Amino acid sequence: MRAEFRPGFDDLIIVPSVLIVFLVRTLFRAALFVVLLASELVFDLFLRAIAFPLLIAAKAGDGTAWLLKRVAEVARRLPATKRQAWRDRVDRCWSGLRDRMSHEAVARAARSVFERAVASVLHKGGALSPRAALLVIVGVMAWLPLSAAISIAMHALLLAKAASLPAWMQLLHPVATVIAKSKLVLLPAYPAAWPQARKHPWVQAALRWVERVAALEISRKAVHRYRQTTRAFVRADASPRSRRRRRR
Repeated sequence: MRAEFRPGFDDLIIVPSVLIVFLVRTLFRAALFVVLLASELVFDLFLRAIAFPLLIAAKAGDGTAWLLKRVAEVARRLPATKRQAWRDRVDRCWSGLRDRMSHEAVARAARSVFERAVASVLHKGGALSPRAALLVIVGVMAWLPLSAAISIAMHALLLAKAASLPAWMQLLHPVATVIAKSKLVLLPAYPAAWPQARKHPWVQAALRWVERVAALEISRKAVHRYRQTTRAFVRADASPRSRRRRRR
């Protein structure tokens, strides 16, 4: 062990701080996993809720197409070739329209809208001024926790007050899901705006200050202690697994 990282009185502050940071990071990752999983489930339900009326419309369209083909069969005055051409045209037009009304088509359309939004954000980020790019990054950083808090609060309130609220208010669940998903559209704004934002004098001064702080002995020691803590927890988690494998 290097002399500069030997135990000392400063560890009375560094070690508890490192443990707190490690715990907060672990809880944040767990909470983020739960929020993302819940968001994916609700978003899938949202897509299915959108596709349900389309499913009903598709069934109604099947009946309409069947009636149109029956009309062609009943119209005896028309030649057989024209009746067959009418039925083929109904099948061709309705099959193409029906494919656009499926759950898979709705999901593809939603992904396409999302991809276009992300591409637009990436394209516009490079044209921003340093000041505007910095404001964009600050806005994105503020919206990430805010959107998650709003979405979770809306879902929790709607579920907790489901018995007392009007039934139509449960339709706000998709709205809360859209709010939570909005951060995925804004996330690309950070790498898109960062090259311009780092040119801002405030950002340059902050980066120089971070470099000076990181070069301090106590900072390097805190990083070393954090890595030691991470390795210790990894070994503690791996030990029970290895014992279970040996038993098998």
